[in-house]
Amino acid sequence: MTVAGKFARVLCAAAIVLGGVSSVRAQDSVTVKLGPQSGSGESGTATLTKAGDKQTKVSLSIDGGKADAQPAHIHKGTCANLDPKPAFPLSPVTGGKSETTVNASLDDLKKGYAINGHKSAQDLKTYVFCGEIKG
Repeated sequence: MTVAGKFARVLCAAAIVLGGVSSVRAQDSVTVKLGPQSGSGESGTATLTKAGDKQTKVSLSIDGGKADAQPAHIHKGTCANLDPKPAFPLSPVTGGKSETTVNASLDDLKKGYAINGHKSAQDLKTYVFCGEIKG
């Protein structure tokens, strides 16, 4: 076999290995679209990334929100039908950003949970954004 032939085989093998790695990584992260609620105009994304077998890093990026801290949580249910008791608290959204590591696997969070934000700590009943975590 020529040097060029050996090189081509190595490149093909590398492409197969790297292709497999990127598909595994894609399963280790989920992006959730967060839509406005209660006429807030707040929307954005949540990126959930596997941080071990039983932990998930949740990064929120919100547009149109207040500069002050806004509570955010992961709840069981859907945006239309949330369990009012938060399953996992998230760090407050401040300046449109929040980052929290929760003690739940990414696979578990894909099974019937949603992320929502509240108008303020004083007005937790007014939801200003929400998005459903899907696999």
